[in-house]
Amino acid sequence: MNKNLWMILLGAMGQMICPSSHGELLISEVLYDAPDNDASQEWVEIFNPSCQSVSLADYSLQDNGGAYPLSGVIGAGSYVSVAKNTAGFQGLFGANPTLSGMSLSLGNSGDFVKLMKGTQEVDMVAWEGAVSQWYLNAQNVSLMRFASDDTDTQQDWIVAATAGAPGVGDLDAGCGGSDQGPGDDSPTTGALVNGVAKTGLAGAAGSQTFYVGEVPAGAVSLKFEQYDGKGDADLFVRFGAAPTSSVYDCRPYAGGNNETCEFKGPAAGDYHVMVSGYSDYSGLSLRMSYSVDSGGDDGYDDVDGYYSSAMGKTGAALKSALNGILRDHAAMSYSQVWDALKYTDEDPDDSGNVMLLYSGRSIDKDDNAGQSNSGDAWNREHVWPKSHGFSSSSQHAHTDIHHLRPADVSINGDRGNKDFDLGGSPISEAPENKTDADSFEPRNAVKGDVARMIFYMDVRYEGGDDSGTPNLQLVNYSGTGTNDPKLGKLCQLLQWHNQDPVDAWEKRRNQRIYERQGNRNPFIDNPGWAQEIYAASCQ
Repeated sequence: MNKNLWMILLGAMGQMICPSSHGELLISEVLYDAPDNDASQEWVEIFNPSCQSVSLADYSLQDNGGAYPLSGVIGAGSYVSVAKNTAGFQGLFGANPTLSGMSLSLGNSGDFVKLMKGTQEVDMVAWEGAVSQWYLNAQNVSLMRFASDDTDTQQDWIVAATAGAPGVGDLDAGCGGSDQGPGDDSPTTGALVNGVAKTGLAGAAGSQTFYVGEVPAGAVSLKFEQYDGKGDADLFVRFGAAPTSSVYDCRPYAGGNNETCEFKGPAAGDYHVMVSGYSDYSGLSLRMSYSVDSGGDDGYDDVDGYYSSAMGKTGAALKSALNGILRDHAAMSYSQVWDALKYTDEDPDDSGNVMLLYSGRSIDKDDNAGQSNSGDAWNREHVWPKSHGFSSSSQHAHTDIHHLRPADVSINGDRGNKDFDLGGSPISEAPENKTDADSFEPRNAVKGDVARMIFYMDVRYEGGDDSGTPNLQLVNYSGTGTNDPKLGKLCQLLQWHNQDPVDAWEKRRNQRIYERQGNRNPFIDNPGWAQEIYAASCQ
């Protein structure tokens, strides 16, 4: 059929068709070595990455000792938790599992779990050598899948920091949020974040999937790129409202999936995107990107305007005003953080690399813990440890890139969730950093950077908002406890802030975060505010 004729017919149909399944059901989390009692606390979680609800009647879980039949229905983009015992699950998470009475006894020294549909294996996870090339080891914490795209290898999995996070995670149904019936002229949209690609998108011929991206004032060189995958999807972009097959601002109209829309001087506001299936397509990526005219090397030319409501204030009043400014920002998924850090922490001398926080090494962007099990790969380091107040990826602080930095996996392990303070023994891999039983001292070149990230977190997250994050408190002692939303050591951090002033690297990073996340670090833009807020506590 002629492609123009097909598009005319598609526009006349007047209805949206849900895209095809993003994939089969997936095992998303397993706790096989429970912190207190394996017999009551083991659990397995299933995720539905498709665009439709799925009956579990034909599915079962199997290990090397038996099988457990599943039941019920799992909704599109939803999770089902399967527990050994309701009371044990409640003891860990304070909530009921979806299903209880799981008869499997998961081995602590090598076992596997398979998700079966009849006699067909749908998904599998293994640990501690039970299956060749599967050497994951998780004592008292869960194994967690971090990507919806299933490679059937241990690279899809990470060892979590807790016994689990049932019902939440970074997995994506890939539906773009569109699930409309005939005549619905208000399509639900999936959010686009500047520079962060949505990947693994799939749809059927005739499907129309919608997204929206917010573009700030001052943005330049706005670009929407559709690429990769199989089949043929068409890109439509429109400012201010959802496009149709006949009403749009840009339609590249090229064969295959590689299509681009560019706007040199974009207006501020919402840009709507429609991905339309000319034929079935899969494995598609979609990315919105823009830069903000900085007006100078500092990366931002209206600092006073951005902070206007905080100007002239001091102490608690200043801290409160800054909190009101900073809380208005976009929240990423944890998987989107990988792409964001590749931009914010890019090596200025090598665009293919990122700079590591503690070691200072420049390393290939793709040599990360999402792709490699090497201790020399880089990981997403929470400078304010996530175990100090926000262990769930649904909490905004968990994915706030102001305090997320690329760090060497093994050095990240040495830091753990310790407070920042002086002293300790040098770390063999990066001896400029030191650590002892309850504290970590970073190298001199980033001490001020670390301090300003921690000051930001203390001011940004004061509880009482929609971030799901409690009031984070910066205290003047070390040895704070896990699960306590506190971190030290305040006065040492203030000293580091003064000793290691803001440099061009921090200014560039702050601007790039502003482009992606939509808020700024006030202690980089106005270093004197650290004294105004914290000095009285250190006299």
